[in-house]
Amino acid sequence: MNRRRLIALCLAACLAVPLGGIALASAQAHGLVWKDCGDGLRCAELVVPVDWADPGGPRTAVHVAKLPATGKSIGPLIVNFGGPGTSTSMLRRKSQPDAQAELPNLLDELQTSFDVIAIDPRGLSEPASGKRVSCAEPEPSIFGLLLARTKQDWDAHAAKNAAHQASCRTAARSAWRGMTAWNVAHDIDALRAALGQDKLIYAGNSYGTVYAQAYLELFPQRVGRMYFDGTADHTQQEFEPWIRNYARTQERHLTRFRDWCARRTDCALRGTDAGKAWDELVARVRRAPLPASAGRTVHEGQLYAGAIKGMNPALWPQLATAIRKALDGDAGEFLEEQLLPDEGGSSVSQDSLCNDFMPKLPTYEEFQGIEARLREVAPRFGWLEGRFELGRCWGRSGGASWAPHPLPVKSDAPPILFAIGELDNNTNYRGQAHVAEQIPSARVLWHGDGHASWARNICLRRHVRAYLTTGGLPAPGTRCPAEIIQKVGK
Repeated sequence: MNRRRLIALCLAACLAVPLGGIALASAQAHGLVWKDCGDGLRCAELVVPVDWADPGGPRTAVHVAKLPATGKSIGPLIVNFGGPGTSTSMLRRKSQPDAQAELPNLLDELQTSFDVIAIDPRGLSEPASGKRVSCAEPEPSIFGLLLARTKQDWDAHAAKNAAHQASCRTAARSAWRGMTAWNVAHDIDALRAALGQDKLIYAGNSYGTVYAQAYLELFPQRVGRMYFDGTADHTQQEFEPWIRNYARTQERHLTRFRDWCARRTDCALRGTDAGKAWDELVARVRRAPLPASAGRTVHEGQLYAGAIKGMNPALWPQLATAIRKALDGDAGEFLEEQLLPDEGGSSVSQDSLCNDFMPKLPTYEEFQGIEARLREVAPRFGWLEGRFELGRCWGRSGGASWAPHPLPVKSDAPPILFAIGELDNNTNYRGQAHVAEQIPSARVLWHGDGHASWARNICLRRHVRAYLTTGGLPAPGTRCPAEIIQKVGK
């Protein structure tokens, strides 16, 4: 059993004080003092233990932001739009250039019925809050192991991750111990208590569903309504079956890309089997680097990194163009911004993810065996996911940890709504279904789009709004058709 959970359970049993009582006492003692913080937001600080396994120990403050209801409020709706990253800044309609264009409309819709509230995870607050941890050493690109050609390249990637982690530990000081979803779930419960709510109404997207899984395990009696959108599977104890779901999803995604291209008159690979075109490009690059404009070349790892990035459905037109041009003799598109691997950052986002998902990593030798088995089940494309996901954490060690494990949910849990996209290769749909299967009261709403579609799929929005406001679930077997993918490239 996880050490923090064991300590928390012992405290609850021995002292006959439920963890919610601890949270309530903390919230009442330190209160929420709301102040105007621009863009129509009210902000406050919630004082909590650095580590909820030691509730009487050092304290820290987490940043909270609220969009007050514009209509008659049902009460607070706590949201987290994923990352892991700052959540409160996503409520600022004008300051998020990377946010979905439809997000402000979704927030407007939610505000008609709720006070919409976000709480930032530890160290990942918006800069103006003063709670953001910025690390002196940048982390390497998460695409780094795709680019690696030798064991020395793997070692160099690990050294960069280790240096970044060490600088983050220094910058975070005592707060370093609290950077897990387990602690964030306790923070959410403290916020619920501070808001005076008996039951939590929560909506999480992507990494926000990791906090939801933790909350559902720790505080099932306090769950009112809970919406999971693009769920990240935190229930696989071993790395290999977890990554196998990603590999199989990506392998299937290659055929979905092929089928999309065949239906589109504007696809650069129109008239060609896009999957076979990819196979041909891989065969060529394994023989020799691909020629590119301006005297450049594209080696095998660069091709893989660009393709992993381009397999996001929103980038399918660019990926098709890049493959077409590369087959025609110029692979330069794989070196341009849209398909070029992202650089590493200076936040603790990946540190938090690694604490939750990969506190124990396979060795280099162990991974060679894992990769060989991934090549057997996903030989054309999906096997690349092993290196991509491992690259986030390779070289990091010794952080806080809340390791993946099966989700124990009793049969009397309230109805919980999941939305799963058939085109979701980010938090893969296989893993999402695996989480939902462990919750007896889960209702799954499948849809034809990809990751994080809540704000952009109108059918999905309609069903989610009904659930959050009334508790009403869509009928079993309800499916929302694809809406977003129809607009890609247009």
